[in-house]
Amino acid sequence: MYSVHTSQLPSSRRVSLRGRPFAFTLIELLVVIAIIALLVGILLPALGKIRGTARAAVDGSNVRQTVTALVTFAQSSGDQYPLPSTLDPTNQTVALIGEAKNTTGNILSILIAQGSITPELVISRSESATGTVQKYDNYEFTSPLGAVNTASALWDPKFKGTPIDSATPASPLGVGIGNNSYAHIVPFGKRRSIWSSTFNTTEAVFGNRGPMYAANDSAAAPTSGRWALTNDQYGVTSNTLLIHGGRTTWEGQIGYNDNHVTFETKPNPDQVTYTRTGGGTGRTAPDNLFVNESDQLNGDPSGQVMNGTNAYLRPVGTVSAGSNTVTITPWRD
Repeated sequence: MYSVHTSQLPSSRRVSLRGRPFAFTLIELLVVIAIIALLVGILLPALGKIRGTARAAVDGSNVRQTVTALVTFAQSSGDQYPLPSTLDPTNQTVALIGEAKNTTGNILSILIAQGSITPELVISRSESATGTVQKYDNYEFTSPLGAVNTASALWDPKFKGTPIDSATPASPLGVGIGNNSYAHIVPFGKRRSIWSSTFNTTEAVFGNRGPMYAANDSAAAPTSGRWALTNDQYGVTSNTLLIHGGRTTWEGQIGYNDNHVTFETKPNPDQVTYTRTGGGTGRTAPDNLFVNESDQLNGDPSGQVMNGTNAYLRPVGTVSAGSNTVTITPWRD
């Protein structure tokens, strides 16, 4: 009798002490792969949700800091948030006349020039339209070359609040590069009083921009059900749905006039309401943040922006101001 050590056998005949090969069998390998795939399938959605929550938190911080900057500005300006038409009455910064100056780009550029916010702060970490919304890296705090009078300019006019600003170099599609991700209440007509430090807990003033729910943002609130997105690139396929929402729903961070920020899960938050024309139990309705409701009592049935006091948040690209009316070109994407 004699023994043979397994190391003395050809490699093809080496076995474990239990008489089995050291190598994995095909079935064992497939089981391991299946387990790994299962774990990846479980972990990826969780990781995606964590990343989404983190981006939403950063967005909330951006919105809160911007609203804080508005409130701080108002403390030395008679409770009024920045209005370029008031600050630049002699057209030293931009050549536009009166309320035509009151675009999103000029408003935010004032806050940047004063050091209250930075160009980076108004770019959402969750920005979906990265081809047309980009951080402005060359802000000129002194003697901005884009101003009418560089020595007396109060802000850098080359900062663009939307990709459709009149002075933005346009692409063949007529869209340029904007330097801001967010929307604000349009500060015209009766809404001018909301564009101020009122400390009202239900007055939405600044936050994530939203999709389109009605042609030209003007319609009566639905009598039943929820607001339906328009069937176009500004509605059902809007870039804004990709910021925090789902394929068919908008979600986003909204800042209010008492400086609190809420992550809203629908465009018409329950706490934000407006008074409708007519009577009955439906006299008060939740206010869609991105629609200038045409059925508001004493509001804007024609779609203008002078009489309404309901929430209406849009980035403003251009403004045409007449003697008794203002026509805005909001940016939607």
